[in-house]
Amino acid sequence: MGTIFKYIADEVLRHHSVRGVCGWCEKEADLFTFYAEDADGMADQSCSGCIKTMPLKCIYAKSNERIITSLINERHPKGTKSQDQRFAMTVEMCDEYRRTPRLPNFCQNDDWPHCCGEFTEFIGDAGRSHAGPYDDFEWWGYEKDAAVEYGIEGMMGGEDRVSLFRCACGKRYWTFQCT
Repeated sequence: MGTIFKYIADEVLRHHSVRGVCGWCEKEADLFTFYAEDADGMADQSCSGCIKTMPLKCIYAKSNERIITSLINERHPKGTKSQDQRFAMTVEMCDEYRRTPRLPNFCQNDDWPHCCGEFTEFIGDAGRSHAGPYDDFEWWGYEKDAAVEYGIEGMMGGEDRVSLFRCACGKRYWTFQCT
């Protein structure tokens, strides 16, 4: 897992940032796609320092935050942790996930793969920030999606991106959302 952002591999950050002035701290820095809003307005790009420290209430929620409780239950079956411990783990995972920049191409909904009771790590885009082979990647999405028929190589090359992920257990996943 990443050290700057838990759910993004550090080595792909440079492929997904732009140099500019952060709308929050007004310092020049590497900026990442990230949606937040406070009384002074909205920002769609922020530096890692501001992303990590801004109040959570300012950061736009992600649609699949609702599954975090079930991920905690998967990793720690009921009875193995107290309710207070489970709540603390849920808050921590939600905080980490919400503070994750929107680097994968999720223009339709948040479709971040999860495995082993945890969100997986984004490791790049096929053919752009990550080179093949892709044989050991599993499709993460609807079973009858047309992307499955074409496979990773068939979906590469257009404006849309094939996003790649890995779990600590070794499983690797790919997603694709057309714009």
